[in-house]
Amino acid sequence: MSKTDEKAGLPELDLAASKKEFIETFFKRGAEFTEELMRENEKLRYRVVQLEEERRILVARGDPTPGSEGRTLRELVARIESLESERAALNKRFEGVARESHDFSTRYHEIERENNNLANLYVAAYQLHSTMDLREVTQIILEILLNFVGAKTFAIQLVDDERGRLRTLAAEGVDKQRAPEGGIADGPQAKVIATGKPFIDETRLGARADLERPLVVAPLRIRDRVVGVIVVWDLLVQKTALAEVDHELFNLLGAHAASALQGAKLYSELNGNSPALWRAADMV
Repeated sequence: MSKTDEKAGLPELDLAASKKEFIETFFKRGAEFTEELMRENEKLRYRVVQLEEERRILVARGDPTPGSEGRTLRELVARIESLESERAALNKRFEGVARESHDFSTRYHEIERENNNLANLYVAAYQLHSTMDLREVTQIILEILLNFVGAKTFAIQLVDDERGRLRTLAAEGVDKQRAPEGGIADGPQAKVIATGKPFIDETRLGARADLERPLVVAPLRIRDRVVGVIVVWDLLVQKTALAEVDHELFNLLGAHAASALQGAKLYSELNGNSPALWRAADMV
């Protein structure tokens, strides 16, 4: 949570709990099926060990098992051969199950990552439209960038058409007043506003925040019009690269964040005329 919002007394969002609830609701059966396969694999391992131990005991004793004093050596050999055959069959079955288990395990982890990514996108979209309070919508956007994308120093900036510049709505990792508010005629922000396409400087990955050189500039759109940008200057130390889901999250925010902000602002101004969206910077 940003320092500004802590002072404002906003409740802290629990995006992790929302994501966990979503995963448990929609993906629990798949996880249970995979776990069942794992347990079957372990049972086969244990049975092979049992047969190995039984064979070792029979060979070491070289005489009939307890309660079978009347068995001949031929019967004992037949028993050993039977155990060998069963062990070979189980080993063959175990090898097949082990391969299947490995394949299922690999696929399970792939699906788990996909489910996690889907959960991030679902929770992010749901949270964006879960409230009509302008400050809460702003806080949700900050939390998504911090917790799901792994951004460290970033800002939400809106286009002030009257002044031909950007206005900072909220920031994290840097004071709102210190976030660079450049014009909309030059720099990466201007290109993003003009084209509607995100800007990413891969050479900035892993580097410390430089407020003059953004790592990511993602557009915020209402239909085909860019009304603001998300500017990211650096990522959390454990975040070494931008994954596919990060790009999807930027796309989601680009499509939903501006409309969520606009809806919340309009809701707060039902009794008057609605000014330009950038004036929301004065309301947060």
